[in-house]
Amino acid sequence: MKNNLELDESMEGIILLVDDQPEQLDIIKSSLDKFFIIKTTTKGEMVLKIASMGGIDLILLDIIMPGMSGYDVCRQLKSTPDTHEIPIIFLTIKDEYEDEAVGLKIGAADFIRKPSSPAIILARSRNTIALQRAKETLIRKNEDLQRALKIHEDMENMSRHDLKSPLSSILVAPYVLLNDANINLTEDHKALLRVVESSCYAILEIINRSFDLVKMEGGNYHIQYEIFDILKVLERVVGDLRHLATINGINVKILNISNGSSSIDSFLLVGEKLLCYPLFYNLILNAIEASCKDCTVSIFLSIKGCNVVVRITNSGEIPHAIRARFFDKYVTFGKKKGTGLGTYSAWLAAKTQGGTIDLDTSRIGETSIIVTLPSPKSS
Repeated sequence: MKNNLELDESMEGIILLVDDQPEQLDIIKSSLDKFFIIKTTTKGEMVLKIASMGGIDLILLDIIMPGMSGYDVCRQLKSTPDTHEIPIIFLTIKDEYEDEAVGLKIGAADFIRKPSSPAIILARSRNTIALQRAKETLIRKNEDLQRALKIHEDMENMSRHDLKSPLSSILVAPYVLLNDANINLTEDHKALLRVVESSCYAILEIINRSFDLVKMEGGNYHIQYEIFDILKVLERVVGDLRHLATINGINVKILNISNGSSSIDSFLLVGEKLLCYPLFYNLILNAIEASCKDCTVSIFLSIKGCNVVVRITNSGEIPHAIRARFFDKYVTFGKKKGTGLGTYSAWLAAKTQGGTIDLDTSRIGETSIIVTLPSPKSS
C-alpha cells in the first residue's frame, strides 16, 4: 500500500469513498472525516486514476453505479500490480448473499449494507486498514528474514570454502614427512602424523557433506541408496577419533548385541554411507567431549525387526533445560565453542535416510543417543 501523502498525526489514513449519490457520500464521510482524510468520487472510472496515484489506505466502493460498476472497478484494481493490495469494502443496498459472495470472490475485504450505522462503518474501516498494515509489516519482516538467511548461507558457504585451503596445505606436511626417506622419524612420530592426516581428511569430508545440509533442510537432497555395513563406518569413525579420546582419557568400545547367543559380524543397512559418517562422527565426538576422564563411551549395535539400532552411551547427563530441544538447531549448553549444529545435523541425516534418532536419559549418570536406520529387510 503506497502512501505518498503526508498525513496529519491525528489522522489514521486516507480513504477513497465512492458513491454515485452525493447525499450518501456526505452521510458516510461525516462518520469518518474526524479520523481519516477522505477523498470522494461518484464515478468508477475516476477510482482507477486516483488509486493509481498512490497513498490510498482503503476504498469504500458502491456496487451499483452508472458506467463502471463497483464489481468492474474492483476487478480492474485487483488485476493491476500498483493497486492490487489496496483493501476494498463494498457498500451496497443489495441484500442477497450471492452478491456478497461475488464481491468477496473478486477480492473485496468486507461487505457493508446500506444504510448502516456510522459506528459500524468506522469500526470496519479501522479494522480493515489495521489488518492490511499488519499484513504489510509481516511481508517486510519476512523479506528482511529471507535477506538475512541468504547472507547467513552465503557466509557459511564462503567459510566452508575458505576452510578447505588451509586444510589442504596442512595435509601436505604429513605426506612429505612420511614419504621423505631422508627424514628419520620414530614410529610414534609416524603414528602421530597419520593421525593428523586422517583427521584432516575427516574434517574435509565433513565440510563437503555440510554443503548438503541446506538441501536436506529443504527436502531437496537426493539420497544415493546403497546397502553397506554400518559396523565398518563406526570402526572408521572410532579410529579417526581414537587420538582425541586417548588425550581425554576416554575409552571407546563398539559392542555387538545379538538376538541370540552368538554375536553378529555385520550390520547391513539401507542408506547412504557418506551421510552416516558425519552423523556418527558428530554423535561420538559429543559423547567423548561430554564424558569424564577414565570413563568409557560404549557403542552398542543390535538388530530389531527391520532396523539396525546404534546406541551411543557416555557418562554424564544432559541438562534438563535442553532435553526437550536437544536435536533442535543451534541448541547447546556449557560449550564455549559449541554451535548446536552437531546433533541437529545428525538428526537431519537420520531423518533423510528414513531413520530416527532419540535421546535416552532414563539412567542416572548416563546419556544415550539411539539411532535407528532401516535394514535391507525393510526395503
